[in-house]
Amino acid sequence: MTPVTIIEGVAVVIGVFVLALVIASPSTSKDRLEQRLYGVDEAMGGSSSLTLPGDEEMSLPFSERVITPLFNRIGNIMMRNSKAGQIEKLQRLIVQADVEGKSPQMLLGQQIILPIVFVGAALFLGSYFGFGLPITLAAVAGGVFFGRSLPVSSLKSKIKKRQKLISRALPGVMDLLTISMEAGLSMDMAMNRVAESEQSPLGKEFQKTLDEIRLGRPRLEALTAMSERNPVDELDNFIRAVVQAEPLGVSVANVLRVQSEELRRIRKQRAEEAGHRAPVLMLLPMLLCIFPCVFLVLLGPAIVKIMTGG
Repeated sequence: MTPVTIIEGVAVVIGVFVLALVIASPSTSKDRLEQRLYGVDEAMGGSSSLTLPGDEEMSLPFSERVITPLFNRIGNIMMRNSKAGQIEKLQRLIVQADVEGKSPQMLLGQQIILPIVFVGAALFLGSYFGFGLPITLAAVAGGVFFGRSLPVSSLKSKIKKRQKLISRALPGVMDLLTISMEAGLSMDMAMNRVAESEQSPLGKEFQKTLDEIRLGRPRLEALTAMSERNPVDELDNFIRAVVQAEPLGVSVANVLRVQSEELRRIRKQRAEEAGHRAPVLMLLPMLLCIFPCVFLVLLGPAIVKIMTGG
């Protein structure tokens, strides 16, 4: 028996054991309850429409019925041995990514299950295609690393994408806030105007902040919480300016106008920086794709003549 076969067998045994341990959770005597419900239905003449406990669950997608509970159960086991700081970090990433249906338990479960899946796939492919032991072990190590880092890296990618959308939408939102407040609207009404007209993640954040204010949370605390949920420098500067202006009695409309002009200036500087980086970024494709073709066209005939002795 080769070492690859031994490793593959061990991985399969571990995977089957984990799945059996998670899926085989204590039941609630479902079959007995169904029999009693059917007995009640027959006693009533069979005319009643009873909904069995599993009907609603079976109508859900496979991922919500099996995969998500599997991740959550594994995550609950891992949370007992996890540090509080790690759980808080995962929760912060979920909040910043604004992903529904995610929890720290699910992320911890994914960090356990996905490496097992990728390792099993690497061992299967290595055995099927006849790869050597070094290549198979390298694929196993890559599968462990990739499966372990995939849940967190995907969240970080969503956070960066969301922050870019917020940064792009912020200058227009600032202009709308400034115009609304100069027209006589209050800060809350101007924020409501932004939430109704803006379809970007920034508009959703303003709507969430308004909902917190309506539930009784002070406006300054709600704005600070929005800044913590969205670590964007421009948004943080805007919220700090508003938070400092209100207690001092400074006109918020004037502060918004200054912030809007500053955001326009920063956006212009970033566009100029991107324009200056473009020639440098275009150099590598030109070296790899265009210059070889030019050299082939120019020097090809001469090389052929030299090789043929013409």
